[in-house]
Amino acid sequence: MTEPEQITGEWPDPTNISLQGFYVISMLAMGIGISVVFLLNLATPSHFMLEEFTALAKKTGGDYWFEVGKRVGGLFLLILLVGSPILLVMHRLLSPISRCLKRVRQGEIPSASEAEKARRRLINLPFIFIAMNIAMWLVLPAVIFLSAALAGFMNLRTSIVFAARASMVGFVTSSVAFYRVEAYSRRELIPFFFPWGRLADLRGAAKLSISRRIQMFFRLSSMVPMTILLVTLITLQWELDALNMPVEEYGRRVIFFALVLFAIFLVSTGVLNRLVSRSIVEPLNNMLAALGKVREGDYQTRVRVVSNDEIGILGDAGNQMIKGLADRERLREAFGKYVTPEIRDEILSGRIPLEGERREGTVMFVDLRDFTHFVENHPPEEVMSGLRTYFTAMHRAIRLRRGLVLQFVGDEIESVFGVPIHFETHADAAVRAAIDMRGALKALNESRIASGRPPFAHGIGIHSGKVLAGNSGSEEQSAYSLIGNTVNVASRIQGLTRKMGCDILVSQETVDRLMGRYSLVKQPACYVKGYSRPVVVYQLNCAEIADA
Repeated sequence: MTEPEQITGEWPDPTNISLQGFYVISMLAMGIGISVVFLLNLATPSHFMLEEFTALAKKTGGDYWFEVGKRVGGLFLLILLVGSPILLVMHRLLSPISRCLKRVRQGEIPSASEAEKARRRLINLPFIFIAMNIAMWLVLPAVIFLSAALAGFMNLRTSIVFAARASMVGFVTSSVAFYRVEAYSRRELIPFFFPWGRLADLRGAAKLSISRRIQMFFRLSSMVPMTILLVTLITLQWELDALNMPVEEYGRRVIFFALVLFAIFLVSTGVLNRLVSRSIVEPLNNMLAALGKVREGDYQTRVRVVSNDEIGILGDAGNQMIKGLADRERLREAFGKYVTPEIRDEILSGRIPLEGERREGTVMFVDLRDFTHFVENHPPEEVMSGLRTYFTAMHRAIRLRRGLVLQFVGDEIESVFGVPIHFETHADAAVRAAIDMRGALKALNESRIASGRPPFAHGIGIHSGKVLAGNSGSEEQSAYSLIGNTVNVASRIQGLTRKMGCDILVSQETVDRLMGRYSLVKQPACYVKGYSRPVVVYQLNCAEIADA
């Protein structure tokens, strides 16, 4: 499934996907939050807590530990009582996602509306969860502590302070839970529901920009602990007369509370900082890793898009870029099957001017002899098979010497050396390619004769000089070609091979540019069609003798 519209297609494997992590995160967030509130209340040097500690200190033996156990047990009971409704709400929130997963596990295809609802709920889940948690931390502490005040368990002022402190702690624990739920969704579920990415295209999904993430972290890490400390100090000031303790002890208790508060928020903000950083850095690292693979030539890789913020949009753009590069590479490879890689690269890079350019090179024409007779006396399939085998062998020999095959026309090959990529030894390269082609044809004929098929014979003409190289053809379809006397003369020299009874002829202009030594036999000058001056050619009898 590569597009969001393909709902009826094949879904990824949901075997390893679990929703249990959401429930674990919910209970841990609730338990840690209540425990932090309990610890802060214990460390508060208020009149209420002093009375509690005094009463507890009077207990001895089993009574002391019973009272301690009762308070700890009450803490765990409170966590269970508050956490159970949270789990029920979480179950309700996850129901669209679980129904969709259940259908896929049963081998069914979810409907388009059902799949879209599950995807939207998955993206919105962290936002719904944090709103639900903050509302709970605002309401439940107020109900619990105000009820305690009405029951005469504590005074109203202390209950208000404890409720406000619990709400402040709730903001932090809810934020931590938000990032934990988001991270779990990104790791376990979003790759399943959004294998193609494009989360930003989903309608009705909440978004949290990078700047807001950073702002939220700054406010929580700085304002919440300062607010708790300020409210506590104001409360202590109100109760100063009722505390009835020495100044030194009062100062120590305040410092102790500040240290506890500092330690708690040092840990919590550290965790929050790590979660916020990971929510930003991990998608970026994934993107950089994907781009690194693309740089190495792997166009099948994709950026794993797990968010609908700026990084997610950038990841989608990166995937579009990679897809474009992959399409271009496929086009480039396909193009290279019709023209040589050198021409392909020159055309794609725009280095070949439309009006053409003058270059010096060595042109080679190769023509199969008596091919018309061969065509008339053999089935078309055998003709095409034999021609393809012959062209393949000749093309390899030309490419081995850095030659460029311009075109296959019927039973003829036109090639050039030193154009469009110039190199000084283009004349030697052409002659050596002709020698290699002679050997390749010999090996090919041995195979044909062994299988009862007639051998091939060809003639090769080589000539060096200036050519006009560039794109020719119409505005709708162009082709890279060479124009000029050098091309015409090379073709005519190839025609002389039949007349002179040899397979390879090299012009004087090519011989003058040779840097190696070859067994060349000079032939009498002769005129060729379309050229006003006599042409001097050399018959190449055997392989090169030695390099100059």
